[in-house]
Amino acid sequence: MVNFEKVYQQIALQIIKRCHGAIKITKHGKVIEVYDTKRHIWSHGLAGLIIKEECRNANLREWEFANVRTYVIKELLGKPES
Repeated sequence: MVNFEKVYQQIALQIIKRCHGAIKITKHGKVIEVYDTKRHIWSHGLAGLIIKEECRNANLREWEFANVRTYVIKELLGKPES
């Protein structure tokens, strides 16, 4: 049996690693902008696309994308800014 929470967290860490942590987020957990190193652009709507790409690479279903997004937000809010 697979522990899905660990899978979601692993994919969330891959997303953060792909963006090099360059994800602007509000205090309440709303993603504002994301920098994608593959496309070399900052974008407002790119966060969802990056999450979808990484989830599809991990063979997750579409209804699981929201779970991964919550883990991305938890990781970013949990890290101290330096």
